[in-house]
Amino acid sequence: MIPRHLSLVTQRPEREAALRAIMIVEEETENSGRRSRQPYPYARAFFRILTGSSKLSTRSINQVPGVYWLKEDKTPLVRYEEAFDTLIRSRGRHCYAPLDTRLVQIMFPEKAFSLSDRRVKRDRREADLYTRQETRRAREKEDAYQNLVGQAEIDLAFQTPETLQAWYESWSQQDVRDYDMQRMLWAWTERCPSLSHLVRSWYDRAYEIVADVRDVAENASPVAKELERWMVPNKITLRSVWP
Repeated sequence: MIPRHLSLVTQRPEREAALRAIMIVEEETENSGRRSRQPYPYARAFFRILTGSSKLSTRSINQVPGVYWLKEDKTPLVRYEEAFDTLIRSRGRHCYAPLDTRLVQIMFPEKAFSLSDRRVKRDRREADLYTRQETRRAREKEDAYQNLVGQAEIDLAFQTPETLQAWYESWSQQDVRDYDMQRMLWAWTERCPSLSHLVRSWYDRAYEIVADVRDVAENASPVAKELERWMVPNKITLRSVWP
């Protein structure tokens, strides 16, 4: 039985010739029980229907839209014949050089739509995959950064106003963001009595806080310094909790 899409009356002679060529070759194959012995049966049937002659010539090739063969073209005619045979036999799935892929749209528009639809879906899948990969990379980068901030915060817990400058110089080189630095510093100042006079609204950057803390430390009395040293957590005790 002829497939429904082959039974439609088409407007383009090239499409109609291609569909009729498929029907003729397949009927001959079915009746004889074997494939045609002549080379390129689909291409020859196609040109016989389209031009009246199964013999391929420059004139017959140039009758097909999008296909142009010039005298200076070094591509042999048999290459065109082979490409047309493959295109028609595969019903538009395969369109090889020297033919233009636009022939698929002309002769097998339903296949061109299918190929275009698959291409759109493939591009969408690739875009989704790229988005997921970028999201995963961003998440991994942020997780690594938060781990870095956590390490800086733990290290800050063991600092006094006297040692804060060294802490800042070390961690500011590790790409810790300034607003995270400020957040950690303000939380840290709450445990230091000598820093209770600092007003958050006076500072825009972390290094400004560190500079004032250094000044306070330089002018602090020995008793105040000793008191703040005693307020530093015991590292030995913490190691039993955080190995």
